[in-house]
Amino acid sequence: MLTLSSKLIHKKALPERILHSNLPDEILLSYVHIDGVKMYVDKDTQEAITGSKLIKTLAKQYYDESITEIISKKYEKPRAFIRDTEISVSFSHTKIGLSASLSKIYTVGCDIEMTDRNVSPALLARMRCPSEGESLYKKADPIQIWTLKEAALKMIGTGLRKPMNSVTVTMLEDSLFDVEFGDGKRAKICSFQHKDHWISICYHKHNLP
Repeated sequence: MLTLSSKLIHKKALPERILHSNLPDEILLSYVHIDGVKMYVDKDTQEAITGSKLIKTLAKQYYDESITEIISKKYEKPRAFIRDTEISVSFSHTKIGLSASLSKIYTVGCDIEMTDRNVSPALLARMRCPSEGESLYKKADPIQIWTLKEAALKMIGTGLRKPMNSVTVTMLEDSLFDVEFGDGKRAKICSFQHKDHWISICYHKHNLP
């Protein structure tokens, strides 16, 4: 399995950093195309293997440092270390794309979905927090709203173990959003289209232990 994952990122196709005006410079974000790669493992295991590989490559390429350990458990936020120092990482994939983010000073959560993925009206209604106004649901694509919510839940480490309607998302600009959690904590989300995907990165400045 590891041999297959190493074919995703090789010397001839180093992952490019994605820059966005609403994403802090201290956050590294990358996307790689993975169409045609077959791995005979379940989705969660595939994401952990390929995501870990991309995170290691990004750290080496942009920090000039090696990730010494990545701990990735099902239903938990992955943890990554450069020697004894923890950095925040997150990754997400579809059948054709993989995105990963990492930061030394921000806690991050990353989610991507295909732009043509359908979200039913019933599911959209279940995602909506009672305190959210009409504006978000009139202006944003339903699948983009899904990525906003999941990126936020990934940032706090719960993922979809906590319902999407537990977070309140407010649109500030076309690609910038504010999110508030049940405990009053707030964060920002940068969300935009890239290569047939919606990519959403939730971030909050935080000193990791």
